[in-house]
Amino acid sequence: MSSVSAHESGAMISVSSQALGHVEVDAGAAITFTGPMAGFSDCMRYALIAHVRPDGTEDASVAWLQGLDTPFHAFVVTDPWAIVPDYSPEISDADAEELGLSSFHDAQVFAILTIPGNPKETSINLRAPIVVNGSRRVGKQVVLLSDEYTTRHLVNRGSTD
Repeated sequence: MSSVSAHESGAMISVSSQALGHVEVDAGAAITFTGPMAGFSDCMRYALIAHVRPDGTEDASVAWLQGLDTPFHAFVVTDPWAIVPDYSPEISDADAEELGLSSFHDAQVFAILTIPGNPKETSINLRAPIVVNGSRRVGKQVVLLSDEYTTRHLVNRGSTD
């Protein structure tokens, strides 16, 4: 039997995060996904963790979506409207039902950022956002009905090279 580097003790989940090091997460803050994230079939539980700057202050513009199951991967996520103010995602009725959403206003929406070596090439996945029903602590990465958005929308579109 293999050992697992995450354990649940009382109301806390201890995780050896590949990105964040050792973190403790309140078990009540866990978000259970209704299906796996693309390419990460082994993880169905996640937690949102505030991003902390080197000076110790929290950066409210981004967060970590930390996997709570092996291999404990983490994604950098943000509010997509902070990048694209006129973002208008439309999810299927089946996805909304699966998440227990009676209205899109009940949903929290996050988009995954890809941050390469060159910050000017940072992109956001607007095509497949993470949708969370916060009251039920259920989430899912959904593919939008419209193909208007891409998986690699450049964050710095207005910048010139």
